[in-house]
Formats: sequence, structure tokens, C-alpha cells
Amino acid sequence: MRQKARANQRRQVTLEEVTATLLLTAVLGLFAVCVFYFPKLYILATYEDMPGEWTQVFFFGATLVLAARLVWRSRHYRVFFALLALACFYVVGEEISWGQRLFALATPDFFQRHNLQQELNLHNLLTGPVVTWQKRAVEVVLVTGLLGYGLVYPLVRRSSNRLAGRLADHVPVPPLYLSPYFVVAALCEVRLFSFNEAEVAELLVGMALAFLSLHYYHLFAKEGGRLHIGRGLAIAMVGVVLASLGGAGTISWYCWQNAAIHQGIAKRFHNGNKKFAERYTRYGGWANAALLYETVLLKEPENRQFLRSLAACYKELGDDQAFVAASGKAVRLDMAFYGRHPRHVPVNLSLSKSFRLVGNQEKARFHLNQALAQSRDKVLLEPYHASNFYWYGKCLEANGDDVAARRQFARAVTMQPGSERFRLAYQLSRHSS
Repeated sequence: MRQKARANQRRQVTLEEVTATLLLTAVLGLFAVCVFYFPKLYILATYEDMPGEWTQVFFFGATLVLAARLVWRSRHYRVFFALLALACFYVVGEEISWGQRLFALATPDFFQRHNLQQELNLHNLLTGPVVTWQKRAVEVVLVTGLLGYGLVYPLVRRSSNRLAGRLADHVPVPPLYLSPYFVVAALCEVRLFSFNEAEVAELLVGMALAFLSLHYYHLFAKEGGRLHIGRGLAIAMVGVVLASLGGAGTISWYCWQNAAIHQGIAKRFHNGNKKFAERYTRYGGWANAALLYETVLLKEPENRQFLRSLAACYKELGDDQAFVAASGKAVRLDMAFYGRHPRHVPVNLSLSKSFRLVGNQEKARFHLNQALAQSRDKVLLEPYHASNFYWYGKCLEANGDDVAARRQFARAVTMQPGSERFRLAYQLSRHSS
């Protein structure tokens, strides 16, 4: 009987490991396929109010429910699971901005002024679309915590370390089959590729904590004689995944059908296409970038910047006919704007870039010099407008003077620190020089 029990236990542990590994592989595989072949689906999986984020919410929600129940089932870990339940309650609330978009709540004045995304949540007071030292500090803490708790702690505990043994009396040890979740999440949190990997990290952390809670829920149930684990844990893990996906799909459908929420989602998806198109060009993903730029231009057909970017993608892909069509349209639109606003700095700068794209260096230089002179005059005559320093910086940047451009961007940020566009330009100039 004892041998049979041990055999059953071995099969059970193997089943847990296999299930956890297969689920992790499926999630990472799905993200990889999307990022390489289906960029629009990847955006849907990593942006607010879209299926990916709602799946995170449901995993943390499942952890909240399980941790709350474990407060009553566990004696040694009661404080830990109480804190975990409170943490998950906070995370769920923050992820949905405490129901702001679901219930069309207005952003209070304090959050409008100080929140980096003008939303009703606390975490965007420190982190947001631009890089800040606070954001970096939070990332360091998260990475350290994920690796320390998810990998180092269970390994040290296995080595019969006395200190780890004492800690294990109060802090549950994650099973090693969950360590890959924590490690991959930590790597994603570092944002090596700037492809919204932090959203993947949040999903994996949510899964890992839900599975951790399930593990101890079944463990305590077995010790109390109320449940024979058997295949129960593996089935429960799959069940939580299916329930989270189902809940995320349902809420996503509701948001899409709600006119007010749908408008915000469509706007975020449109902005996501813009951002990811640029990111794909950074890594030479010209086909995906072209697809996203084409999608953006359906809503902004006269945007010369995106027409030039699309033309550049076509050029890299060897599609000369499409390149001529896109670049030619950009030049025609720029000339039309120039006819109406010949002394407008952004118009001359845009026209310079369009002529450079089609190989007309003489006209490109003429319009860049025009833009430089006009923007310099603007800074001297109207030094109280932050946008003048920004555009002077853009002209200097186009002229190859990155150091001087960075000084102008810094001045614009100093004058108007709340501008995401100015801060982003300054940060990019720091990385480029």
C-alpha cells in the first residue's frame, strides 16, 4: 500500500509539472507567434481594456479568492495569504483603474495633474509611458522580488538551509515547477526589446500566484482529509486558465459593445499600431511595420510622417511601385501644406524629410535650412513657448546636431514637464547620443 501511495504521489507531481510546463509553453508560444506573424493580435494581447489585460485581471482575481480562503485553511501561512489577498485586491483595482473606464468615471483633478496617464490609479503616479527613475526603481524591486521568491528561495530551501527553513514556517515555498514563470516574468520586466513585455510579465505572475495558491489549497485540503489530490491540482490549474480566458473574453466583448468604452479602446488600439510600427522598424520587421502603418493610414490618410515611414518599409521590402506611390503622395501633401504655410516650421521640416526620402537632396537641404532658420527665430522672438524649443530641437536633430537638439528638448521639458511628447523626445535624444 505504501509503495502504491508513493507511486501515486510521483505521478501526481509529474502531472503538476507537465501541466504547468505545457501551460507556460503555450502562453509564450502564443505571444511569440503573435509578435512575429500577427502584430495586431499582439497589440490586443498587451493593451488596456483588451483580452490580454483582462486575462491578467482574472488571474489575480482567482488568486484573491484562493488566498482569502487559505487565510482560514492555513495556520502557519495565514498572514502571508492575507497579505497576498490584499495585494491582489489592489492589483485588480489598479489594473481596471478602479472601474473608471467601465463606469465612465471622470478623473479627479489631483490624478489629472499628477498621474502620468491621467487615470484614476496610484501606480501611474510613478510609472507610465515615459521612463522615470521611479519607474526604474519599481522595476528593480519587482525583478529582485520575482527572482528571489520564485527561484532563489525554493532552491535554498531544498538545500536544507536553516534560515530558509525558519522562513518556510511563515512564508510558503513556491514549488520549483513554478520557477520558470517567475524567471521569465523577471526577464520580461527588464523590457529588453520594448515590446510591452511587462504585460507578459504581469500575466505570468498572475498565473504563477494563482497556481501557487491552488497548490497550497490542495495541499491543506489533503492534510485535512477532505480531498485526495490525485489529478485534482492539474485539473484545477487548467480550470483556472479556462475560467480566466472565458471571463476575459466576456468582459472584452462587453467593452467592445459599449459605445463609450469602445471609443477609448479603438483610440488605444490605433495608438498601439503607431507605436508598434515604429518598434518593428527598429528591429527590421518591415512587413509587420508596413501592415501596421497601412492600418494607421486608414484613419489618417494624409499623415505625411506615416506615409514616409510606410514608403521606407516598402523600399526595404523591395516593392518599388508601392514605394513610389507612398513617397509621392507624401511629397504632394507636403507641397500642398507648404503652399498654404510656407513659413511653418513643421511643414518645412516634413517637406525636407519627404524630399530626402525620394532622393532629392538639394530640395531637402533647402527646406531643412528654412526650418532651421524659422525655428531659431521662433525661439528668439517667442521664448515663452515650450513648443518652439521642441521644434528647434527637431530641426537640429534632422541636421545631425544631436547634442544641441537634446539641449532644446531639455528646455521644452523644463518649461512644460507634463508633455509626454517633449519628455519622449528628450529621452530618445539621450539614448541616441
